[in-house]
Amino acid sequence: MDIGPGEKSYMQLPIGEETIFSHNKPVTYQVVTSEGSIIEVELPSGVEFKVTSAGDIKSVNISIFDSPTGPVELI
Repeated sequence: MDIGPGEKSYMQLPIGEETIFSHNKPVTYQVVTSEGSIIEVELPSGVEFKVTSAGDIKSVNISIFDSPTGPVELI
């Protein structure tokens, strides 16, 4: 799945199979279960996020942090 900053996508997670998310920018993953639990983790670029669904995952939301463009002021 290829998505960019500000974009959304949907992917069905196969039950009992490991799904690996990888990314080249910092991201926040939010896993929502069917019982209402929310698990959120922020990861730097280049780190894999592995999920195995037992049928209780309602959604996995991904927020990608875009790198700033142009000069950045250092204080």
